[in-house]
Amino acid sequence: MKLITKLICVGVVSLCSACDSSLEELFQTEESSGPLSIDEIQAFASNMESIGPDVTECLSKEATIRASKIGDPEKLDPSKVELLPVDHWNVLDKSGKRIILTQVVFNQAIPLCTRGLP
Repeated sequence: MKLITKLICVGVVSLCSACDSSLEELFQTEESSGPLSIDEIQAFASNMESIGPDVTECLSKEATIRASKIGDPEKLDPSKVELLPVDHWNVLDKSGKRIILTQVVFNQAIPLCTRGLP
């Protein structure tokens, strides 16, 4: 993984280690194109800390909806997506964009899925 991608991963990660090598392999497959896939989102969710099955399910659902609305990471305008690293987006490779976008859609879903939790 390129240094800039690692630095952005470190800056965006809040609930899990998305720079895990198993995730990196998933996001580097040739089939990874278009909106984030359910497999990519589920792989990310499976690496989360113990936050409970209900929250994990909610985060996965919300992340899938958001990823579908945002579309292909290669074609999006980073200034239109909250939390994306606008200044560094274009230097990321394809897999780096997919990893970061996955982190972002999960981070956007956190407030919706954790309301009312102790």
